[in-house]
Amino acid sequence: MASLPSSGALPPSPAISGRRRAVFLVHYIAILVVAELLIVFAGTIDQEWPALVALVLEIFLAFSLPVIGSFLVGDRPLAAFLGALTLPPLLRIVSIATPATFLTPSQWLGISSVPLILAAVAVMQAQGLRPRDVFLALGVRRYAALNIALVAAGFAIGFAEFQVVQPSPLVPTPESPEFPLALFAVVLTTGVTEEIIFRGVLLRTAVPVLRRAGAVAYVSAVSACLVIGFESVPVLLFVFASGLVFGAVVLVTESLWGAVGSHAIASIALYLILPFTV
Repeated sequence: MASLPSSGALPPSPAISGRRRAVFLVHYIAILVVAELLIVFAGTIDQEWPALVALVLEIFLAFSLPVIGSFLVGDRPLAAFLGALTLPPLLRIVSIATPATFLTPSQWLGISSVPLILAAVAVMQAQGLRPRDVFLALGVRRYAALNIALVAAGFAIGFAEFQVVQPSPLVPTPESPEFPLALFAVVLTTGVTEEIIFRGVLLRTAVPVLRRAGAVAYVSAVSACLVIGFESVPVLLFVFASGLVFGAVVLVTESLWGAVGSHAIASIALYLILPFTV
């Protein structure tokens, strides 16, 4: 298996006990799950206060994790990972705070992706991570076939996801003048932004803490938490399983381009093709 690229941002350091690391990471997942369940509850009872509580929890995570990390001088890898874990709460904060009343779904997607990309770049800058450190590179040539296969499987992944999600299309018809914008927004948001966050920054900083298998599983669990709002166990399992596959391929190939391409094609099929053809 290919080795992980080195980075000056994560040098060897005295390890804090595995139990202490687990406490931080389990509490993070628990708060994330509670916040997502509160958002679901808000929709169920048609009241705003649970969503506001969820927003407070997400803001708490986003602001407290870097502060906690600053005190972990004995475990710099964990401190770096906690800093990267601010990105999923920020994703939810942006989705809640971005007004959708006067925007089409495509416009909303495109606008909400911008602060998330900037946040990911800010985390990279703060931790001294270069683009190739978060797998923004061609990767290991002898494993390029894995990335090609993952991209080729993108439509099949989108079709499988369509069977469990059954989403509404982002545009009224394929002939809509907004179709090009929707296409761009889907690629930018799900293909580029989400993969840079989850399989790029999060996975890169998770490996020194959880090792390869643990990092792939934990990051996949975090991404699955963010689809609790679908209120569907099959959707949760699908997102978790696809996260495992994407994460494993990224670590082996040391490149994001296969995951970005596959995720983008899957989302295009899910939101812009299959709703009109199936």
